[in-house]
Amino acid sequence: MTTERYRLRLMETFRTVFYTPIYVAVAGGYLESEGLDVDFQTCPSQFPHPLSALNHGAADIVQSGIMRSIIASDWGAEVVPRHFAEINSRDGFFVIGRQPGEAFQWADFADSTIIPVGFSPMPWASFQYALRNSGVALEGLSLMQGLGLNEAIEAFQRGQADFIHLPEPAAEQLLADGVGHLTVALGQVNGHIAYSSFAATSAFLNGRPDAVHRFVAGYSSALLWLAGASAAQTCEVVQSFFPSTDPDLITASIARYKEQGTWPATPHLGRHEYGGLQEILMAAGMVRQWQPYEKVVTTAFTEEQEQ
Repeated sequence: MTTERYRLRLMETFRTVFYTPIYVAVAGGYLESEGLDVDFQTCPSQFPHPLSALNHGAADIVQSGIMRSIIASDWGAEVVPRHFAEINSRDGFFVIGRQPGEAFQWADFADSTIIPVGFSPMPWASFQYALRNSGVALEGLSLMQGLGLNEAIEAFQRGQADFIHLPEPAAEQLLADGVGHLTVALGQVNGHIAYSSFAATSAFLNGRPDAVHRFVAGYSSALLWLAGASAAQTCEVVQSFFPSTDPDLITASIARYKEQGTWPATPHLGRHEYGGLQEILMAAGMVRQWQPYEKVVTTAFTEEQEQ
């Protein structure tokens, strides 16, 4: 029985239904039941991303794309934050177009105007990978880059682009409003990749292993519950994180993510998914050389959990 309690500072990149496993772990009481008093927040504006907050001592464990540790390693960093538990095992972004999805062909992207995700480089790298593999020449595309999420949606609503690239629940909102149609679910196209995961510094992993073990145990229980729960049941647990969003949109977003297998059944971050993500980074020119799995990932905590 857990007696001693630990305070743990947990941070996410931004608020999206894509990160539902985190919200289930926090709001479902799974981390608390392991003796963790969690201070959970979205990355403050003074940090460009959660790994920066981690390196500045503002968090203990963060949600982050593994991309950032791979890139830091490629730039020459001898030590990078290590990722130890998977959150998203597929891309969670969608392409919304103006024509019904059943009539879509990849050639429709040729010479089109696209609004790609502008707040993080990874979603666009993944979208580019899908375009190239489907025979679409990037040189012929007109891109409206650098827009915030709300600006991007407003531009699409005004008819300034043929396609827009979005996470949930923003994609679901456009579909519900009848503004666009689902064209591409990138999670289905690009397959299983280590898209997003929990990371910590080596100092924290080595210095507070008991807290990390408890975190992984609680998170594993949350994933188990999530795998068996309906979209409506999941919405009931996480809707407090989206106070201004219609619960029906949250439920629809969760259902779409569950249908494509976005969230893993266990927290183990595998070598194959890591390789798939790194292939996307190299294809986008974001990484020059292959970075070792063992430098960026540790499976010590998930392997013990699965035994």
